[in-house]
Amino acid sequence: MPKPSKATVATQQNRRIWMQFGGPFPNDPVSYSGVQTQYMIIDGVTRPIRGSIDPIRVGDPLRYKNFRNVGRKVTAPDFPTATLHVLENRNTLPFQLGDLTCPHNIYLLGGECQTPDDFLNGWGDLVEIYSYAEATEVDGGDRTAWEDDNQLEDAISETMEFIYAIGKLGFGAKASTEISREVIDVVYGSSISCGDCGPSDDGTRRIYAVSTTSGAGSPGLPAELIYTLDGGSTWFQTNITGFGASEAPLAIDIVGDKLVILGDDSYYWATINGNTGVPGTFTKVTTGIVAANTPLDMYVLGTTLFICGVGGYIYRVDSVPSGAVVISAGDATTNDLLRIHGDGGETIVAVGANSDVVVSTNRGVTWGATVTEPSAIALNITALYVKSARHWWVGTSQSARLFYTLNGGETWTLVPFTGAGAGNINDIYFASDEVGYFSHADNSPIAYLWTTWNGGANWVRNDGGSQRLLNFPAAMDKIGRIASPTVNIATDTNNVALACLAGDGSDGTLLLGIANKF
Repeated sequence: MPKPSKATVATQQNRRIWMQFGGPFPNDPVSYSGVQTQYMIIDGVTRPIRGSIDPIRVGDPLRYKNFRNVGRKVTAPDFPTATLHVLENRNTLPFQLGDLTCPHNIYLLGGECQTPDDFLNGWGDLVEIYSYAEATEVDGGDRTAWEDDNQLEDAISETMEFIYAIGKLGFGAKASTEISREVIDVVYGSSISCGDCGPSDDGTRRIYAVSTTSGAGSPGLPAELIYTLDGGSTWFQTNITGFGASEAPLAIDIVGDKLVILGDDSYYWATINGNTGVPGTFTKVTTGIVAANTPLDMYVLGTTLFICGVGGYIYRVDSVPSGAVVISAGDATTNDLLRIHGDGGETIVAVGANSDVVVSTNRGVTWGATVTEPSAIALNITALYVKSARHWWVGTSQSARLFYTLNGGETWTLVPFTGAGAGNINDIYFASDEVGYFSHADNSPIAYLWTTWNGGANWVRNDGGSQRLLNFPAAMDKIGRIASPTVNIATDTNNVALACLAGDGSDGTLLLGIANKF
């Protein structure tokens, strides 16, 4: 008999539903359909891409009563929608007949040879994420019958913020020939072009990284810029003009059309060619930087750059070529501020030595310390991500600890993870409300990457049998920074770049994690 072929097309019975009541928050657990909550199916899923597309017409200059198309107008898309069907269990109060005013997340895990009741490892194809679903109506259907004895089934009309899918991230080292020192930071160019404004780009083709000074066998060399314009097939390396041989790069980011690299006593900028993505010559800026209060990290908000530094100093840069101004001369703390980040709006947070956390709720005009600190022990906070005005994540060095707050620093929650209490947490990054990462290096040192896709309620490590993190290198000393594109939720959550120190403690590594797609 011929050997049965393996199925290459997914079927409905390869999907299982998980619910997260309350949405993608670390204190909201997921519940498995049919086990921890009721049996469910989902159908009628729609994911609008655009609204209406209508022509812009004018009278034809050459023919009466005829028209010429001179453009088109596109309206905004509606929210995604779906219908969630829920069976009513006996001896329990169905959630769909109660209060549905708060949002919830729905997860569809797809696989074949895994254990379907394992949220972290029980999938092999993909995870569909229905983000911030809100019930608009419950159809109770037929509640009784004369002769039939069908199951009681309620249909919940749902409207979502997003529907997207995440796949398995396959990791690989890039630019190995060009990199000979620790990679300090990395950023995506994150521009989308359909080919009508230069080369096609889905937001993953331009990647810029900076490596530190002086690697093994190359003492006294200045920092280097390593970049690709084609998604990693071809890489370029260049010394950063004006960067001193003993000066350490600290971070890299993009402000408008300018690539900015933070140095330990200044910053450097170069204009990115909008058509090619090639950065021009770098210019060093020291204007406004106080010699005793040098930079340690930076955060980009629109076209404004915020820099935190030694002695609790915070700077603002409104025009990159013009230099910085001091907006906090150690007003909230005099301890070193090691990381700075914000929610993309009014809230900006800076963290640092002695477990200090300072916050501005007016785009940096004034600063103050939070009500409480994450740790009663004086630790250096070396990792920070601000998800919203009140929802922040921090990680510490020395005895590595991970915390989050949901109320702007009024209280903090310690997150347990394998290896906690030893080593350093070097970075925390969220590509969406659901998908996030943090990097931890133990005292060996061996570096690990952790990821979540339910907002931090559950985390899995690269060596923990994860279906999400594949082909991860066995030997690395440090994952210093994590980045993803920032173009759309599907692209952002299925691409990640890691700036690393290799396992020999001197060489660098740039890792890209990319999900397979057709």
